[in-house]
Amino acid sequence: MRRGVGVLALLLLLAGLGTGGFYLYYGRLPWEAPPPPPPPPPVAAAPTPAPVELPPPTLTGEAPQAETPGQPIATLVNFERAVKAKRAADLTWEEARPQMPPFEEDAVRTLEQASATISFGPNDLVDVDQNSLVIIKPRKGQGEGNEISLALLSSDFMKGLEAKPAEEQKKEIAAATRGRELTIRPIPASGSVKTRIALKTLPDRTTTVAALSGSLKVVGPKGGEVVLKEKMVTKVDEAGLMATPRLLPSSPELVFPKDGQTYPFLRRSPRIEMSWKPVDRARMYRLVVSRDSSFRKVSVDERVPGTSFQLQNLEAGTYYWRVRAQDPEGFEGAFSAVRSVKTVFNDAPPQLAITAPPEMFVSPLPKIDVRGRTDPGSRVKVNGQKVEVGPDGAFLYPLVLKEGVNLVTIEAVNQAGVSQYGRRLITYKGAKRSASASVTGNR
Repeated sequence: MRRGVGVLALLLLLAGLGTGGFYLYYGRLPWEAPPPPPPPPPVAAAPTPAPVELPPPTLTGEAPQAETPGQPIATLVNFERAVKAKRAADLTWEEARPQMPPFEEDAVRTLEQASATISFGPNDLVDVDQNSLVIIKPRKGQGEGNEISLALLSSDFMKGLEAKPAEEQKKEIAAATRGRELTIRPIPASGSVKTRIALKTLPDRTTTVAALSGSLKVVGPKGGEVVLKEKMVTKVDEAGLMATPRLLPSSPELVFPKDGQTYPFLRRSPRIEMSWKPVDRARMYRLVVSRDSSFRKVSVDERVPGTSFQLQNLEAGTYYWRVRAQDPEGFEGAFSAVRSVKTVFNDAPPQLAITAPPEMFVSPLPKIDVRGRTDPGSRVKVNGQKVEVGPDGAFLYPLVLKEGVNLVTIEAVNQAGVSQYGRRLITYKGAKRSASASVTGNR
């Protein structure tokens, strides 16, 4: 009995020790439900980075503010065909756009048969001919008023750079311009006179500067000066020396076709004969034909030794044309006035009205006049014989009749080659029968 009580007391002691250890480890008694798990700790939000200030976007044709400070020096107001431009800080060329604003050291390049007009102010324009590279230079500190500073390089110089990296091209262009810089100072005149300057590079790497309107003082790379009066030109050689000024050829006067003349066609495009009056000292002429009045879509650019040229194979549409003269030294004068011609597809026949003689006419005489009217510019034939047509389309043809019934065929052909026909049956009884009828009638 005593032994059983001792065992029971030992078991109770062990149970109490186990319960106490469980409580110390888990924080609760074995018969108590476990507490719910604690909620997960909140996740800290990641810190938001401070906004980064981005530079404003640079649009094509605008100078980056950090690279090109200051105001534009000029404006590209017009160009024809392929013209490219490059910012001073850039390595690549972009297609030129009207009203692009060149800054200091920017470049404008004209390719084959292209040209560009740069405005340095409301009264100062510079025309750059084909195959040229112009670098816009900063105005000198002692500049006089609307002074223009630039450097002009030849086309073959640029061709030699095409295979080189852009960075090397930039360095060589900068080195070449140091000895090719020109300063042009328009000479003020009484009244408001616009100055127009023409720049051109020749195959021998010389540069020509011409005063198309107004007067100029040109300072060359070596410091020499020349004065160009209106319609005068000077040449700057590769060493930077300037030649004595000389007169430019005058502008040709256009003769034919008249401005706005229309040429209809049906199957083949018409042949248009263009002509102009000769110019003193002109060795040849340059004819330019374009699909637009600003001469950006040039379709014909020809050197013509004479004073006429025949255009053909033109599609329907309106074309604009002008001519300039070139002297034996290669100097070109200003372009002529611009005229337009129009080619239209036309399959409508011309009008044809036969006003005399009437239908089934019996003529007492062996000779009558065939009269009528057609569209101005059309051609007329009577029985296959050409008839002169007046400016208003009226025509007259004296026709000799044979005895009996005469079939008369009149054909009108318009400028497109479309024909319209008319016919008359005219009876002539002959001189003897007419005279006999006259005698019998008198008895």
